[in-house]
Amino acid sequence: MGLRKFIVLGAMLIIAMGVAIYTYTGEYYSFPIAGININLPIAVWVLIPAVILYIVTIIHLIFYGTVNFAKLRAIKGDSERFVENAKRALLGKKVNGDEYKSEVFKLPGMILPLLNIDPKRSLHHRVYDDGIQDILEAKQRIKEGEVVDLSKFNLLPDNALVLQNSLNALIKDKTYATTILKKCEDKKLCQKAHRALATYASLDEIKKYKVEPTKELFYTLIDRIGAKENSIDMSDEDIIDFVKDLDFSKEDYIDLAKRLKSKLNPDRLILLFEKLAHQFPQDAGDGYLYVLFELQMVDNAREYLENSSEEEYPVFKYLLFLKDSGKNFDTDLFFK
Repeated sequence: MGLRKFIVLGAMLIIAMGVAIYTYTGEYYSFPIAGININLPIAVWVLIPAVILYIVTIIHLIFYGTVNFAKLRAIKGDSERFVENAKRALLGKKVNGDEYKSEVFKLPGMILPLLNIDPKRSLHHRVYDDGIQDILEAKQRIKEGEVVDLSKFNLLPDNALVLQNSLNALIKDKTYATTILKKCEDKKLCQKAHRALATYASLDEIKKYKVEPTKELFYTLIDRIGAKENSIDMSDEDIIDFVKDLDFSKEDYIDLAKRLKSKLNPDRLILLFEKLAHQFPQDAGDGYLYVLFELQMVDNAREYLENSSEEEYPVFKYLLFLKDSGKNFDTDLFFK
């Protein structure tokens, strides 16, 4: 109800009450005040408390109406200021977060500068709400590569902060890979943890975790064959099993041959790539021919090329032509 309606209806109610009481009894009543007898109709004596309450209520409504009006004006002004500051923040301009008058906009106003695309301006920004400040500090520390205890925030396992925090822990300590792999739901994080595990764990432990392998993981294992530290043994079947799960191109088979030529003895190297060429004839043949030329097995390469079509292996046929012409060359010059 508006103030005007209250004044009018309140006055009408008081008048109606007075008329009703005076009609019921028109007698007078005398009451001494400060030694003076005041003689008034009973209706007037009854209405005096109502009139006082009526007046006090009007004053109360006027006072708080004025206060609320001032608050509404402040909120309206802050809302317009907030919109303009949002535009400034998104444009990377300087934004002040402490210029709001209403309580409604003080906290959003303090958070708004964090939308600033200039990290130098938002890096050391502080918000008076402790809960929000804790979140901001945790995010910044994670962004800087630190490991933070996020348990108090009750985040889901696939939350971006949780994933980055786990990655930070993995970078600091590769053995954290087993912690991640025990309960891992993000494919990329699982693969990174799996690759970290591949730098030191046994092949059986690596295979224990059912993570989709990557070429990086496979090459990490290959590099450990015959290494001075953390050496690992891989059978031909182990290598072939990994190749089956990976989308190897002709270039990948040649790259694999380059990595293995210093790690396996020549007989095993030839046998391995002979098996690969048999199982994957469309692409692995290039790797097999690379091994034959690298080990100077020219006659074997000639026999393999003679059984191929005219369109296949043009580079290796050119290398065979050079060999037949008495030219010596480094095979790697043709496969960078």
